[in-house]
Amino acid sequence: MLRTIGRRAGRMPLSRAVKLGWIAFCLLFTAACHLEMYDQPSYRPLQSNEFFADGAAQRPLVDNTVARGNVRLDEISTGRVGGAEDGAYVTSNPLTVTPDLLSRGEDRFRIYCAVCHGTVGNGRGSAVYPQFNPRPASFYDPVVVDAPDGYLFDVISNGKGIMYPYRSRIQNVEDRWAIIAYMRELQKNPPAEE
Repeated sequence: MLRTIGRRAGRMPLSRAVKLGWIAFCLLFTAACHLEMYDQPSYRPLQSNEFFADGAAQRPLVDNTVARGNVRLDEISTGRVGGAEDGAYVTSNPLTVTPDLLSRGEDRFRIYCAVCHGTVGNGRGSAVYPQFNPRPASFYDPVVVDAPDGYLFDVISNGKGIMYPYRSRIQNVEDRWAIIAYMRELQKNPPAEE
């Protein structure tokens, strides 16, 4: 027979009283948090705020912020003729190749590409050779040598096969073109066969 509260038989069982007590406690506990979490301080865009030195609640945009719908679509940003997403690839680098551009390309290449493609571009980088299969592309492979620069830009930006897309890593499109210019310089002096 269940234990009851009090001595009379018509009273509530103890286990049911404990359950109801817990439910009441939980309801009171969540109600206490509701106001602090529900009514958080917030500001409208042009409202004033003493917290910031300029007195404005709305903060200035971060440098290089691009609004939706205002994305640059040209040959430099897409690697395609006229900037069309389904257009033909540009055949040559749209940037003027200068010693500074090549130096920047070499720097970015060593940071982002050399670990897989190797410092000379032969596809034998320290992170993947000899364990990766398939191996990263060698820049001296005739398919890569004959590929238009816009195609290489697309591969760097969006990835291909097991290659990760580097658009989010190399956010400056001029840096991607600088890497391609450096790749083309490497192709002029292929390393000795091993």
